[in-house]
Amino acid sequence: MDIKKIKEDLLKKRQEILDSLANNNSEELNEKSGVEDAADIVTSELSRETVYKLSQVDRETLFLIDIALKKIENGTYGVCEECGVPIGEKRLEAIPWVRLCIDCSQNEETIKSFSNRNDDISYYNIIPTTTFDEEEENKKLPE
Repeated sequence: MDIKKIKEDLLKKRQEILDSLANNNSEELNEKSGVEDAADIVTSELSRETVYKLSQVDRETLFLIDIALKKIENGTYGVCEECGVPIGEKRLEAIPWVRLCIDCSQNEETIKSFSNRNDDISYYNIIPTTTFDEEEENKKLPE
């Protein structure tokens, strides 16, 4: 594995993200001002929301890149943070800021999906099975 090339790739990606974030921020500042109709406002808000979400992903990637660069400096780059085994070379080449081996990554995704599913299910548990009107109606029915 060519650590020097990986470090160059990480630094290049880091700079691309920083440039992208800088461009998004300057575009927001340069937006037109004045009278806008409702459609313009909705479009503008959707655009800002999209940029914000992209920026969140970029910020997370930037954070992971910085961690990967520190790991290169201290000699721990390419080792899974969860189980300690070496991360596959092809995986590191594809996503140089990756923190987990493929097995641990899949386990993490499985746990997240069950966690999200349980969150969704818990919302259903707070919904009453019958409404007040149905209970009153049932009391009126002859047995």
